[in-house]
Amino acid sequence: MAKKTYQGSCHCGAVAFESKIDFDKGTTRCNCSICTKSRFWFAIVQPEDFKLERGEDQLSDYAWIPPGKSESHLRYRFCKTCGVRIVGEGNGATFYAVSIAALDGVEQDADQLAKTLKFNDGRHDDLKHAPADTRLL
Repeated sequence: MAKKTYQGSCHCGAVAFESKIDFDKGTTRCNCSICTKSRFWFAIVQPEDFKLERGEDQLSDYAWIPPGKSESHLRYRFCKTCGVRIVGEGNGATFYAVSIAALDGVEQDADQLAKTLKFNDGRHDDLKHAPADTRLL
C-alpha cells in the first residue's frame, strides 16, 4: 500500500486535518504511561504529510518529560472542547504521530491496519521491542 490521503477530525468537529499515511510502514501502540492511559494508537508521518485544516485556535497542548529525561519527546495536541487527541508532534515538528482513532472513514482499511500494528515497550524505553503483555494496549 502506498501513501493514502485521509481526513481526520475531533469528535465535535472543531479541529480537522488531512494526512498522507502509508500503513505498510506500520502503526504503533505503546505501553509508556501516557499511551497506556490514553490508549494511543498512531502512525508516524513526516511534516509534509500532515496538514491542519481548521481549528488551530481550538487545540490545546500537553507535553510530559519522562523521569530521568531532560525534555519531552512529544507535544500532544488535542481539542479543547471534546478532548480528542489529534496528533503528537515530535521533536519540534520533525515528525507527527497521527491518531488512528481520529481518522474519518478508516474502517475501510481495517484489515490493513490490523496487519501493520506493532507494539513498543516505551515503559522500559525499549522502542525496538514489544512489551511482554500487550493485551491492554
